[in-house]
Amino acid sequence: MNIFCNTFSVASLFFRLGAVMVHILKLTKVHQPIELAYDGEGLRIDGDLNPRKKLKAERTCCCVPMPPPAQEDPTLLPIPNLNILNAFYNAKTNMVQIHALIPREQDKEDTPLDLYKFMYTVHDNKEDEAIEFCESMMAEVYKGLKREKSLKVLINPFGGQGRAKEIYNSYVFPIFESAKCKVDVQYTEFQGHAIKIAKDLDIEAFDAIVSVSGDGIPHEIINGYMQRPDATEAMNKVPLGVIPGGTGNALSVCLLGEKQGFDPAYTALQIIKGTNMALDLCSVSFSDHRYFSFLSQNYGITAYADLGTEDLRWMGDSRTIVGLMKGIFGKHTYPVEIALQIEESNKAKIKQDYENAYSAQTNILVDNTPGFKDTIPSLSERVPDDWTIIKEPVSFFLTSKMPWLARDMLSHPFALPNDGLLDVLMVRGKNSITKQLGVFTKVENGKHVSSNLVEYYKVKAFRLTPLLDVNQKAYVAIDGEHAPVKPFQVQVHPGLATVLSIHTRYVYTSF
Repeated sequence: MNIFCNTFSVASLFFRLGAVMVHILKLTKVHQPIELAYDGEGLRIDGDLNPRKKLKAERTCCCVPMPPPAQEDPTLLPIPNLNILNAFYNAKTNMVQIHALIPREQDKEDTPLDLYKFMYTVHDNKEDEAIEFCESMMAEVYKGLKREKSLKVLINPFGGQGRAKEIYNSYVFPIFESAKCKVDVQYTEFQGHAIKIAKDLDIEAFDAIVSVSGDGIPHEIINGYMQRPDATEAMNKVPLGVIPGGTGNALSVCLLGEKQGFDPAYTALQIIKGTNMALDLCSVSFSDHRYFSFLSQNYGITAYADLGTEDLRWMGDSRTIVGLMKGIFGKHTYPVEIALQIEESNKAKIKQDYENAYSAQTNILVDNTPGFKDTIPSLSERVPDDWTIIKEPVSFFLTSKMPWLARDMLSHPFALPNDGLLDVLMVRGKNSITKQLGVFTKVENGKHVSSNLVEYYKVKAFRLTPLLDVNQKAYVAIDGEHAPVKPFQVQVHPGLATVLSIHTRYVYTSF
């Protein structure tokens, strides 16, 4: 991310273009005439022939500095309301400042954003017009949104490849600062630390709690909230915001896509301009404890790929692929009994329901009802007779509330954030290496679902009982974290959590 500054002098007027009121500022940059036009939807800057700032060379080849990358004109297109962070008149400097995030390549939808700061000098006693321009634009830019949010920021300095602190300081904080957000930064010091922080959080002091990490800290934040007597109120009042800073960033990818979901600037913008989106949670019950999951529940070779490759975290997303290959070529299968409360098993119907839900563009409201209800028997009781029982070895059993489990891994392309259902992906028994490779080579775009080997269900709940042979090793992963390899059950609780989202839904999977 780069920060750019420009300085101008200013005069102001209004005019009506058709039914649209356009606010005009006549400016000069040295002796060059400049015009700003704000029409309620975006800001256009006309006449600036040199809005770029010279960049220092950041690349080298054989120790020789290379020229910085070419820059596009940041004023080429109007700056939409979404991308405008702040506009204000500074009486001490007699200048107007406009801070905005500009796409690096303006002809592409998923290009990274850079922070620009345009500064205009006010002359001829036009302070009132400058103030009026800024205030009227800011009223539209933040219409229906909270300005200058108070943020509790949790940074995991140990997660992923250890870059979370650098990502926040270099890319995220300058954007929060431009938007005049008030931040309280805290570094997590041990596993489970974020649980305690969320459990004890003063929800009157903050507008959001922000995770700069992978998916582990959001998991802890949610479980900390769920230990509070005011859990639903806390999650609604202080929603979760995510900045990608770990190995796995599934929630960020699902909210913004595989490119923007990894852009610190765009994810920071989502926290500033996002609104509350309801997110289903899953309660995970073992015989002796219970907690909550927002992402996935995993058994078989896919769990091994997640947990059995901890020593390969330096590889980033690639470690999962390495683990899958090892499991496939090892022809591993895992005996299990699975009971499913199936809502839909027809893949074509599931796909159509997804298309219908997405085209409806309905933002499901957060469930503000205190507490939550169990809708299935306890783990010690029999499952109802209308549940489906599967008792045989599986290659893997993988459930998720999110379409992407990682970048380039569109495992559950029909998953929705708040449909009250869990998406199940399963491959049974022993299959040839070639057939299983055929499944996993298509996971990147979700086309593996079309394979006859793959079973795909929408369920309300399930119960899983490992039936391992003596000395057989297996893994159970809940939200990518280790869980006991023993019987457990999962049920969906609709709309129990809240996350900040620009789109108030997951990005379209295009499958």
